[in-house]
Amino acid sequence: MAQISLYVDDAMIVRLNAVAKAHNCSISKYVAAVVSESLSREDSEKIMKLQLLTELQGSISDTTFVAPLDIPWESELPRRFDLL
Repeated sequence: MAQISLYVDDAMIVRLNAVAKAHNCSISKYVAAVVSESLSREDSEKIMKLQLLTELQGSISDTTFVAPLDIPWESELPRRFDLL
């Protein structure tokens, strides 16, 4: 099993210890549960955003919504690479 070291100040360790005791578990188990819940929430938010974007794809039927024209590279200003 992997291990992670946490560097916290004295006030934080006192609070962590109190909360872990209130949940009837060790500090390690409590912190692991909090991290796991946070990661699960982030994953579910990413999935929901991806689903929303997939549903929105192609939903705009506005004819003025078009990709801009490509600008020919010949019309760009010449670049100088000898400045380095």
